[in-house]
Amino acid sequence: MNITLDLSRGQLSKLRNGHGIRISPTMLGSGVEMIIDPMTYHNIEKHMKKGKGIVIKLGSNEIEMNKMEGNGLFAGSGNQSGKISRVEKAGKWRDFSVDTAKQGIDVAKYGYEKYQEAENPIGSKVKKMFSFGDLEGGKISMADIKQSYNKNVKNGGY
Repeated sequence: MNITLDLSRGQLSKLRNGHGIRISPTMLGSGVEMIIDPMTYHNIEKHMKKGKGIVIKLGSNEIEMNKMEGNGLFAGSGNQSGKISRVEKAGKWRDFSVDTAKQGIDVAKYGYEKYQEAENPIGSKVKKMFSFGDLEGGKISMADIKQSYNKNVKNGGY
């Protein structure tokens, strides 16, 4: 059920965080629209007919429903000052710089390999024919080759 209440920023914040606020009959009808449980609506209606106030608190399911709706209770929430956290900003720049450095290393490696191919084409073709794969990438290591060789020698495989 939807209800419209005239609430201050502090009251909106308390509702979003799951705290209780007191509402009076004069708050009904204008302001922020929000989704509430039918039982809560029934209690509010009963107290308002008597002209009395009531303390309401939104449950976790009501908060989630309002969050999914996106307007009303959660409209305009967030960083109101317009300032950006320096910690968040530093984290973003750190990630960006690490990615950029890794891309630079990859480009340099590729450029060096192409330079070696152009400088010594026969040597590079021979190296490609007899290579075991990407030795730096961890796919095949010399330690693994030695270990498998030693096992076969001990077992009489070679």
